[in-house]
Amino acid sequence: MRRVEIIAAQAILDDVLEALDHYEVPMHYTIIPTAHGRGRTIPKLGDDVWPEENFILIIYCEHGLLTRIEAALELVKKKYDHEGIGYFVM
Repeated sequence: MRRVEIIAAQAILDDVLEALDHYEVPMHYTIIPTAHGRGRTIPKLGDDVWPEENFILIIYCEHGLLTRIEAALELVKKKYDHEGIGYFVM
């Protein structure tokens, strides 16, 4: 069993969910709708200076699903090449 965490801008959440559905990733997940932070792109702090916010999507899955999740995220990254999308597997 693997824990997958995806962290990205709230603006692309629907695209991430659609891509996961397209690659037939079972839709059993938890979303933390508001997360603030700074990665390799612009900060997303939810304040007056950096008003955007991130989400965290957590999926527990079997190891075999990781390739489909990665393919889904690559699809989204191609569309939003200016957005950082964090992807962590534990």
